[in-house]
Amino acid sequence: MPKTNLEMPALSKLVVLGLSSQAAGFVLPMAPMRTTSRNGGLCMGSNEPTRDSAPGKAQFDNGMSGWKPPGGGGGGAHTLGGQYSATDTPDFLPEEGSEAAKKAAGIGYMDGIKGSQHDPNRKKSTGPELANALESNPDIYVPEVLEVHADASLLTLPPAKFNINKLDFSQTDFDLEMFCGSTEEKQLAVDVAPVCMTFENFFCGFTKDSHPSFSVTPTTGTLERRGGPTTRLTVTCKPKGASGELVGYLCVIMPDEKDFSTFYKITCMSR
Repeated sequence: MPKTNLEMPALSKLVVLGLSSQAAGFVLPMAPMRTTSRNGGLCMGSNEPTRDSAPGKAQFDNGMSGWKPPGGGGGGAHTLGGQYSATDTPDFLPEEGSEAAKKAAGIGYMDGIKGSQHDPNRKKSTGPELANALESNPDIYVPEVLEVHADASLLTLPPAKFNINKLDFSQTDFDLEMFCGSTEEKQLAVDVAPVCMTFENFFCGFTKDSHPSFSVTPTTGTLERRGGPTTRLTVTCKPKGASGELVGYLCVIMPDEKDFSTFYKITCMSR
């Protein structure tokens, strides 16, 4: 006899329930986990009653809810809530009237102030050592200024040598030009670069065969060390009516380092 559509759902339900009951037989039941809280109650249980919770209610805080450190938690972090107290305090108070007692009582803003700030109305000292203080002669070292003596015999041009600036053999290191009126006066600035590792004294002047219209200032001085600022010399040309090409040879001589002396050829066109 064929089954009707009304009986098919009922049969399916019975088959599913049967299979589920057989599969459940192969699953081992899990033992409930139990832990003990601080006050002895059981936590993390599934269905067993505990001292801290209602039956069947799981606990996950291990019984820490509501716990506070000793002293209410209002003290220092290192005392777990207790009030901090120093352990290096002395056993006895300092003796009355002693320096330690004054320090324990506190230090005033006037303590330690001496001199005129302590008592502006006190009598000032007028001993002879103060009266003669300005008349004393203290031992103060003052370096002597070395006077440079110009030796006119050294104001000569050296032998010709190869000049890297000119790419040729020459007796001078630099050649400078200027112009002025025959009845006027003209000045030319010459910057001498330092070439030695120490400060070097120098004197300067024109050679004997230079035109007499040339002069230079200053005639003596000290050059800076290498890398320092240049020393400026002022060359003056006063033709006094002379015209044409006026030539002068300026020599900057370092008496202690003659090989580092500098020589200039100065040409002035006078009109």
